[in-house]
Amino acid sequence: MPSMIKSLFVVFAVSAAPAFAIEPVTVSVDPTTLRQIDGIGELDRVTVFGVCDQGKAFDKRIDKPERMKFLLDDLNITFGRQLGPVNSVTNWGPGVVEDPKRPGFVDREALAKHLQADKPGDAFVRLTDGRLDVAAHGSHNAYPEFMGAYTTEQHGSGHKPQRLPENIDAAAELAALVMAHNYSDFDRPRYYEPVNEPFWTFYNTQHMADWHLRTKEAVQELSPDVLVGGPCSSVAYYYKRNFDAFNGFKAFMDNTGGELDFYSFHPYDYMHWDGEKIHGRVTTGMPLEGVIDLVQAYAVSEFGDEVDLVISEHGGYFNQGNRPGPHPVEAISDKYFEDGSGFEHEMKKRSIASHVLVSSALANTLVFMDHPHVVKKAVPFILLESMAWDPYYYSTLYVPYGFEDKSRWAESANLDFYRFFRDVQGHRVLVEGGSPDVQVRAFVDGDTLRIVLNNLSRSPEEVALDFPATDRITVRRYTRQYDFTPSLTEEEVDSLDRLTLEGREAAIVIAEYPRELRASRTINEVPYYADQYAVKAGPGETAKLGVAVREPRRVVGATLRFGVTRPGDAGSDVALRVNGRRIELPTENHADRLTTEEEYGSTRIVELDPAILRERNVIEVGFPGDGGGAVGTAVIRAAYEVP
Repeated sequence: MPSMIKSLFVVFAVSAAPAFAIEPVTVSVDPTTLRQIDGIGELDRVTVFGVCDQGKAFDKRIDKPERMKFLLDDLNITFGRQLGPVNSVTNWGPGVVEDPKRPGFVDREALAKHLQADKPGDAFVRLTDGRLDVAAHGSHNAYPEFMGAYTTEQHGSGHKPQRLPENIDAAAELAALVMAHNYSDFDRPRYYEPVNEPFWTFYNTQHMADWHLRTKEAVQELSPDVLVGGPCSSVAYYYKRNFDAFNGFKAFMDNTGGELDFYSFHPYDYMHWDGEKIHGRVTTGMPLEGVIDLVQAYAVSEFGDEVDLVISEHGGYFNQGNRPGPHPVEAISDKYFEDGSGFEHEMKKRSIASHVLVSSALANTLVFMDHPHVVKKAVPFILLESMAWDPYYYSTLYVPYGFEDKSRWAESANLDFYRFFRDVQGHRVLVEGGSPDVQVRAFVDGDTLRIVLNNLSRSPEEVALDFPATDRITVRRYTRQYDFTPSLTEEEVDSLDRLTLEGREAAIVIAEYPRELRASRTINEVPYYADQYAVKAGPGETAKLGVAVREPRRVVGATLRFGVTRPGDAGSDVALRVNGRRIELPTENHADRLTTEEEYGSTRIVELDPAILRERNVIEVGFPGDGGGAVGTAVIRAAYEVP
């Protein structure tokens, strides 16, 4: 958007300029302009800051009341995800038997004896504001054999065989009974996905779609507040193969007619170590922006409206695959750590993997923050603990001391995600400028402005921050150190001239003022989606898309977003024209992180002069050199003054 920031703002910084020259970028923050996205201005912490825990009986499972208070009060953690609500019942055995009068269905009277809702404690209810907001998804093969088995030919090829229930009416009834009677109103899941990460060959089948639709109908007959969706896809890299990887998800949307309460996928980064760098398939950050836009553009085109999204898992982890050599954590620690042993040394090694997880989840969360109109729940894949089934599991907040002693719980570095975001709340405010390599969000909460920044690049980025002067400034940093372990620090600063973000570093600038920061104006960003998607173009050719914008003369600011992919050896350069006018695209320094041997995939976001907008806008993306490419879709976010 063109500059809307008043001249009274001053430039601040945290650290002296580095010894080598970095071209600074200016980020202007106007705390007096409330920024809405499709009418939503407030950040809902419950949506994006949950832990992968069901919440059910949490106050009985936690060992100490002070630890519960620390997590729920001090860190403002909410709840997010449950695995296996039906499986937890069918595993009981005697309670799940076939009804002799209704072959293929469960005996409801026998089941009723085994369904029991827990009564939460008063302190737990108080700390959670009297509600949970959990996304639950089903385990594989959770339904009893008497309901039959539906499979596909490829379901077992190199994978543990998966089956869906053949009798979808019986399966839907069982899920509905569990949702209605195995929970209280306090801990009943808000969102339900019938199966977690089904094998990809199921997506194209009408059977899986019909099972989800029937489950929605049955569950909501007994529990109207439970929303049902899917397919709970294990991946979100729909930019692969010039967006052909979107076809399975698209088929599921088609087969369900866009009628589920929400649609869902799990965005992860899959990283490995090459002896020098951590790299791999990156979906978090900029690529994810285009994935969300692609889903919405398709929904608007085919079903007439956007669809809600639920992200019941997201993050990043090491996936060394068949690559030779030790696990990356072992290889990195062998290279950078001094010799050592014991539990503390092991936890330091594990923190290398924690940074991969937390930094990916952090980048995702900043994306979700900017899609509040469609993202209803997004849960980083961080569990409370896993002692019952694998004390060494990587994605937990707590580990028993020595991986054995449950009387002494050790904090893992995964807690850094919640420590970093612990006080981010309030309404979003206008941010302008910046770089494609630095995610920036800003929020005002009473008398406090918080500016969240995340450097997606491996290289340092220098940011000149333009916001109202104050002498009460704190900077919180989440840094990847030279040995690939994380560091979370916080310091007060007397002045702030320029903020240097090291490679892969995130920071929150916390500026406190003597009085409440009141909004003097409100703008509302409305997304307008192209009527084309997955548009391919050959080398030297142009992908052309059209975007209709209502009342373009009323628009006071605009951004264009388009997801793009190119072959891995073709580079990341693209050319852009909007309504015949050439638009300069800033250099994307972290393009190397977004490039694999197969492809480069990202989302380019650029400010537009509102004066060039028309009711029908022509977006042309060219692919210079060799290799061609594709555009997932294009979106114009047009900002209007709110009277």
